[in-house]
Amino acid sequence: MQDFASAAMVRLLVRAMAAHGLVPPPPPPGADGLAASHVPLAYKRSVVEAVLHQGGLGTLLQLAQRVDLLAGDPVHRALLGATHPPELLARWQRLERYVHSRHQVSVTASAPGTLALRHHARPGVPEEPHPTESLAVLGVLVGASQALGVRGVRVEIGAPEAAGHRVNLRMEAPVATPAELHAQLAPLAARRLLGHWTLHWEPHDSNAPTTSTQQPKPATHLCDALPWPPLAHQLARHVLHDPAAQHTVDALARHTGLARRSLQRALTDSGLSCRHIVTEARARVAAQWLLESPHGLAEIGFACGFSDQPHFTREFARHVGLTPARYRQAFAVGGMRGSDLLSI
Repeated sequence: MQDFASAAMVRLLVRAMAAHGLVPPPPPPGADGLAASHVPLAYKRSVVEAVLHQGGLGTLLQLAQRVDLLAGDPVHRALLGATHPPELLARWQRLERYVHSRHQVSVTASAPGTLALRHHARPGVPEEPHPTESLAVLGVLVGASQALGVRGVRVEIGAPEAAGHRVNLRMEAPVATPAELHAQLAPLAARRLLGHWTLHWEPHDSNAPTTSTQQPKPATHLCDALPWPPLAHQLARHVLHDPAAQHTVDALARHTGLARRSLQRALTDSGLSCRHIVTEARARVAAQWLLESPHGLAEIGFACGFSDQPHFTREFARHVGLTPARYRQAFAVGGMRGSDLLSI
């Protein structure tokens, strides 16, 4: 898979290798190198092979947990906008759908503090994910859960029916050494059981939501210049705080403390709607990313909450007047910031 999600995974592994004293392969040729939204499949494989050669499966799992090294990437912000592991998983699944991934993570069972998961091929895809790919995805989910402040994280790896071929790993200190992890994981990799996981954590008090230790400061001011009533600005700031969240009418009504119909009526009286406010806020965040970062269009669209690339292109053009690509081409080399341009 040569999409921006794979490119982000490669950037994570390369940065983690350098941080842990390992030697990553030279970056792929081209001006963008690892900053590009697409990384050649051959380079992705060379990175994984370098990790395995220098450290083994245990090192791969531990390096993939270093999601802090993706700080500044749109995908990092979108994932760490979650407040608990089930929401994190939902965002990961939306990422898989957005990039039309050939593989997916599915929930096979759930309970408070527990998710049984399976990483497998989508219907119609003949090839199951490689064990190392499954292990890297698991590492990202574990690392992101820990970045959210989730405590007591541990994971069981191996199919439930595969008696005698399951390992139980504690993901908090003290953790096993990479060599010890490799010894436990290698037999499962040989039997292609690394795509079966049961994630456990300590459920938190619903009145004290988990917060990310790595979440960047949101740009909640981007709609302040618009001539909207206070209620609309309240909703816009809420959306801008986490544009990747699912901002349904019911969710926005709960945020304001109003009934659904009351909220819709109040906005209609001002010539607005929930959809217009949400999309305007997301378009303004996207414009800022387009002008102030090198990240690809698809990656920005995902991080801003759009359902897929056509949806991003269509809605951005409707609110801004240009497609994302033409907007970046027209203004990215100028001296004005995205928020300034949208205020003209």
